[in-house]
Amino acid sequence: MKNNILSNNFFLLIVLSAIWGSAFLAIKISVENTNPVTVASIRLIIGAFFLYIFYKYKKLKFNPNIKILFYFFLIGFIGNFIPFFLISWSEIYIQSNTAGLLLSIAPIFALVISHFSTKDHKFSFNKLIAILIGFVGVIFIFGLDSLLGLFVNDYLLLLPKLAVILAALGYVISSVLAYRIKDINIITITTFVTISAAIISIPFMVYVELYKFSLPSNKSLIALVYLGVFPTAIAFLLRFHIIAKAGPIFLSYVAYLIPGFAIFWGFVFLRETISINVIIGLIFVLIGTFLGQKTTNVQNN
Repeated sequence: MKNNILSNNFFLLIVLSAIWGSAFLAIKISVENTNPVTVASIRLIIGAFFLYIFYKYKKLKFNPNIKILFYFFLIGFIGNFIPFFLISWSEIYIQSNTAGLLLSIAPIFALVISHFSTKDHKFSFNKLIAILIGFVGVIFIFGLDSLLGLFVNDYLLLLPKLAVILAALGYVISSVLAYRIKDINIITITTFVTISAAIISIPFMVYVELYKFSLPSNKSLIALVYLGVFPTAIAFLLRFHIIAKAGPIFLSYVAYLIPGFAIFWGFVFLRETISINVIIGLIFVLIGTFLGQKTTNVQNN
């Protein structure tokens, strides 16, 4: 019976990783005909709608105060709207699999930020080694051409990749802020943070659309709806389920699986290529993430 539960959890982890990994493909298709701000906003609006339906289905109750609402809007802005926009904008210029690979740096950022923001995850020599290994991987993924772009004023080789790195940083900072919210269950937090992010995004979307109106194709519309329903709403619900059944440490293993799925979906649907340098970089990032998580788990035990 126990083995069956573990196998089910592993299967759900694979499904969750596949869905999150497919987000980069869907974004790449969406931004072909749609403003990146609009892509981020519509994704949030659709995701918020489905999450709120689930919230009401669970019959949860929530009595917010000004401080909690401020936190929700801050987390929604830093951890949802800004990263969704930055990744969408970056994929106008870079391959979807590159965005997925660069986002794998998030656990490395978490090692650094957790030292200053929590009492449970203090810095150590092993964590320093893990961080250095991870950043070596990022340099490989960035590529020599992107770094040389600084010297020839070709910033579009570098800025889109930096945008994904900033998005990863936003995810981590928002997670730290969410960690500080006590006595509110994770479904309520995620639902109202997503609603807050959707509300924040609407004025930006209206402004951008008035300036330059999007004309999405049928393919882009399908990708947009998919983004809102699967990588946003359904992925969050799967995340809740896995945390409840197997715990947050088990869930953290998605960091190893998402890059692989980003590569897979990009190759299957867009015929995106990937260089040996990027593969080497991914290996370094995953090793750094593994060592960092291993050190953290030993400290907690």
